Amino acid sequence: MERSFYNEDGFFTDLAIERRRAPLDTEGVEMKKSYSGDLIWERIRITSEEGAKAIGRPIGSYDTLTCPRMDKLSDEEMLDLSNELARELCETVEALGIIPERLLAVGLGNAALTPDSIGPRAADMINATLHIRDSDRSFFSELECSEIAVLSPGVAAKSGMNSEDIITAVCERLMPDAVIAIDSLASRSETRLGTTFQVSDTGIIPGSGIGSKRAPLNERTLGCPVIAIGVPTVISAAYLTGGRRELSDMFVSPREIDGIAENAAKIISMAVNQAFGVI
Repeated sequence: MERSFYNEDGFFTDLAIERRRAPLDTEGVEMKKSYSGDLIWERIRITSEEGAKAIGRPIGSYDTLTCPRMDKLSDEEMLDLSNELARELCETVEALGIIPERLLAVGLGNAALTPDSIGPRAADMINATLHIRDSDRSFFSELECSEIAVLSPGVAAKSGMNSEDIITAVCERLMPDAVIAIDSLASRSETRLGTTFQVSDTGIIPGSGIGSKRAPLNERTLGCPVIAIGVPTVISAAYLTGGRRELSDMFVSPREIDGIAENAAKIISMAVNQAFGVI
């Protein structure tokens, strides 16, 4: 099982770009930076166990998109961002060699807790299509989209069940070609809160950014590739206060978190609908 991910100074983070300090010429680590208008892509490819040890993440790809803060975006800017993410999702699926005939979109998190609500909010706006295929195959074929099922497992405090167990059971029943997991993340930089998307092909550990020891959601545990999309919404209070360890279990979010969470969810859902479903 993977461990929670810390950066080099010991603070929790879900972002590979906030990696442990490692030389840029580390064998098995490739890093590229590119620009698309006002957007910045930072791409990390980990190709060996040595690289994985240096970065502190499994072998795979980790692409970070930086944008203006999401609660301040116009409708046009949000559409541009969703287009950018849709292209990224298509490229990720192609690189994995997946034919996305059937997908399971999973919104992780707690809908009642705003900083943790991006997953459930996005799931609410992703257009499910699997039921259309089952009810009208002729009409479904005209849509030229993937069979998409959508799941929001919630949190154990409400359901009594771990989200990992629910997702595993659904995957065993549906046998999707891939899972798209959407979640809120933790960062160690206040400037990344509400300004960053991370897309990775190695799966996700729910709650790992705040030190929660949970089972990973990845190809080994679910039986299919897991593409994770996340947005950092919280930062350690210990980091903000100069390393006060007594605050290490406390996390804070921006006062504009509701607008950030709502727009992040809209952008992600539009990207998934555009890449694989119906708009």
